[in-house]
Amino acid sequence: MSPEQKKYFSRQTKLPFLGESGQNGLLQKSALVIGLGGLGSPASLHLATAGVGRIGLWDFDTVELSNIHRQTAFTLSDIGRKKTDSTKEYIQARVPGIQLETFTEIFSERIDPSIFKNWDIVLDCTDQIQAKYTINRFCIQNFRPLVTASVFRTSAQIAIFSPHGKPCYKCLYPNLEGSELLSCEDGGVLGVQTAIAGLYQASFAIQYLLFPEKSPTHSTFQLEWESPLLYETFLEADPNCTECGSGKIEEIFKDEIDLKDWKEWKKDPKYILLDVRESEERKETPIGNSIFSPLSELSIDTALSLSKEKIYITICESGIRSKKAAKILKEAGLTAYSLQGGRKILALQEIL
Repeated sequence: MSPEQKKYFSRQTKLPFLGESGQNGLLQKSALVIGLGGLGSPASLHLATAGVGRIGLWDFDTVELSNIHRQTAFTLSDIGRKKTDSTKEYIQARVPGIQLETFTEIFSERIDPSIFKNWDIVLDCTDQIQAKYTINRFCIQNFRPLVTASVFRTSAQIAIFSPHGKPCYKCLYPNLEGSELLSCEDGGVLGVQTAIAGLYQASFAIQYLLFPEKSPTHSTFQLEWESPLLYETFLEADPNCTECGSGKIEEIFKDEIDLKDWKEWKKDPKYILLDVRESEERKETPIGNSIFSPLSELSIDTALSLSKEKIYITICESGIRSKKAAKILKEAGLTAYSLQGGRKILALQEIL
């Protein structure tokens, strides 16, 4: 440790189980935080202030006004900036000698999974089920521990899984593909619960990096706003799990395309961009060269009026509703794909 770091961590190194040797060991560790929202903001900061020496910050999004009530790394002056840039500055201003790496790609199965080998532990702070499944798979493939969390309205759930799974996230939630899950944008969320869940993620990660044998890798933890208690539930491994068991790994993401695909396809007139947001959203942030059919009015019957000679790329704000729309179009006999990341990824590309 540098003299500055010795002073910075002086209160923590007084802990009998840590000391300067333990702190030095923690400074040699690394953590990858995927998602810098309500969970990732507090988690990344407290990993850094605890002394995890190298942290990866992964998010493709930019800061919006609606983020700031729960995403603690940002201020009003950060609106429109990349979350990775704002979070990096936020942490660097608070922690001496920290090493930070940023990743701005939208996270999907197309990411090279070997990236995970560069990190000692991974924190899943995303809010989309397909991203969570992919992060879980990549961790198991690369033998990396995973700390995951999710918050729905006032309920938070946190879990840490071993590098081998058994159990893993897929054991906990084996069949959520295509489920009608509400995002915080649709269902609402209490900001303080996301902060608490993110802090628990950081705490579990720090404990694993120091004492992996003590980590509760066979439990999930539930935190309800109405109660101060953390409820622990033992989790059995699924011997037939498609990720850490004997089951065949399922193909997912088959109904989505990414921005690279769209850049190639949009030159062909047979590909049609279909905006499935609501009228107010389209008016506030129009999407050029698109046709309009809000998801609230989209049905198999209305989809039958569309040409079967075209291929439809459905798009919403962040890529959740568009998957539902693509499913409806396919049920009507049309060819359709959802654009990962939605309008936000298009807007970000324009900024870049």
